[in-house]
Amino acid sequence: MTQNLPPWLTAPQVSTVTPLVAATPPQIMSLGVYVTSRYGGRILPALTTTTALILARVWNAQGAAGSWGDAALMIALASGATLYGIVSASKPHGDPVLTGVSFAAGGSFALLGAAAYTASPALALILWLVATALVYAVSTRHWRTARASAEQRYHELQLAQVHRSADVQVAQLQGTTQAQALAYGLLLAQAIEQRQIVNPQTFQAAMLAEAGLPQLAPAATTTKENTER
Repeated sequence: MTQNLPPWLTAPQVSTVTPLVAATPPQIMSLGVYVTSRYGGRILPALTTTTALILARVWNAQGAAGSWGDAALMIALASGATLYGIVSASKPHGDPVLTGVSFAAGGSFALLGAAAYTASPALALILWLVATALVYAVSTRHWRTARASAEQRYHELQLAQVHRSADVQVAQLQGTTQAQALAYGLLLAQAIEQRQIVNPQTFQAAMLAEAGLPQLAPAATTTKENTER
């Protein structure tokens, strides 16, 4: 008997919401792994220069002290690396990374050669301090750039998460509203059907529609915007 009901009593279509993927639980890290991952980039320059100083002093003890041949080798390496850096910097389309690496290699060879050639531990220590300060001075700019990029990325992720949460809340409210409308429509349809069964001769659907009964929410289709996001 429901085929005689007004068209505005048609049950609405409930929109579907794509379920969210479960978040991966955070991994538990040991203290050593956390310190290495968090502060490894800050410790690595000092560790590198310290290792270079130790190797230079070992080389000094094995015969590099006062050896012109070993000094000439380091001078040649430092000069070649520096010359390559100058050539790379003079080109209009030179690679800035290769240029920086070349100059850094030239300076490193010069300092290592001096630390290995000299017989004074104090001078070798001074060279280590100068090299460490220069490395940290150059690295600070890159660390600031990396930190600014990481903060910008974090803000973008936070904004995307806020938008996603808003979309989920809107979809939940829409689903709840449509479910309530569907339940109301079913109850109303059952009541009208029972009224029609009680006395079909006096039942008039047109008059019922003109009585101003509250209509259900319009039929909602699955929104493409929520699924595409």
